[in-house]
Amino acid sequence: MRYWPAELNIDTFLRWWGAGLWACLPASLRQRFVRVSRRWVLEITADELVLCREQEGEKPEVLDRYPLRSLKQEGISEAVLKRTKGEPIVMRVPDAHTLSKSMSLPLAAENNLRQVVGFEIDRFTPFNATQVYYDVRILERQPAARRLQVQLIAVTRPVVDALLEQLSNLGLSPMGVDVAGCPAINLLPPEKRTRQSAALQRLQWTLAALGLILVLAAVFLPLWHQRNLVLELLPKVDEAQQEAETILKLRQELEKAVESSSFLPQKRKDHPLAIELVRELTTLLPDGTWVEYLDIRDGEMQIRGQSVQASTLIGLLEESTYFKEVTFRSPITADRRTGRDRFHISAQVVGQS
Repeated sequence: MRYWPAELNIDTFLRWWGAGLWACLPASLRQRFVRVSRRWVLEITADELVLCREQEGEKPEVLDRYPLRSLKQEGISEAVLKRTKGEPIVMRVPDAHTLSKSMSLPLAAENNLRQVVGFEIDRFTPFNATQVYYDVRILERQPAARRLQVQLIAVTRPVVDALLEQLSNLGLSPMGVDVAGCPAINLLPPEKRTRQSAALQRLQWTLAALGLILVLAAVFLPLWHQRNLVLELLPKVDEAQQEAETILKLRQELEKAVESSSFLPQKRKDHPLAIELVRELTTLLPDGTWVEYLDIRDGEMQIRGQSVQASTLIGLLEESTYFKEVTFRSPITADRRTGRDRFHISAQVVGQS
């Protein structure tokens, strides 16, 4: 199981994260799709150039030996490049020229480890930073003590420059310099390290662009899908809204029609016809009573006439469902000529419930 280091910068985190993902892949896939673990190493001896191949999980393998005196320079360069298929090459310095020193540093120095060691190199070696090519590798992190155990590997510049000059004369340009037993280091300072080939750089930029495209696609594709879904639903919503407005309009028209159709029955119920009132009066008024004046207007009825039983008319009219608040508008008077009582009655006309 891998653990997240206690203190790290973004480069360290990416390396740690990538190593964790790499460890999750089956070994067969790692060998098939990734070739980072394979290294082509050149070692120069007194009379020959040795090409080795180092691969993770395998012993170093010596592939070719090129005599420096019997071959032309162009022949050696072509042979090496053909053997390595143009992949990066590392030059190895013999162990006899290597100076190694273990040291303890504060844990905070990990972010700028090479620079920190460069300032202190004259304290641990007989040389200063301008006299040697050096690199540093981490041996152990001690979070509890907040210390860092590192190993300094250094080689004097004349030794490395001479070997690089020999390779340059042969038409070879290594991407790094390491020493036996420490293949993970690169003695060359960053400004002298061979830049990656244009094809590899294009591949890296292509992969980075592809990763960015995939991230953007993961973010924006759901939004784009929702946008298309909304655009598809908008016409259906408009259609449904139009149908709802049509239904509402028809409902309003229906309500008006129903209201209009019930207007006359309700009007008749609230205000009886005059013929019905005349018929009702004919039924209620007793014999010996006649009407001289009848006025029905604005829900009020007035009757003037003569009757032999004028005092009983109020009670008779109040028995009807058409009249209420029946009262005499003027006192009853006797008519000497006819011998009957004159009356003037008013009443409120109401409809039948």
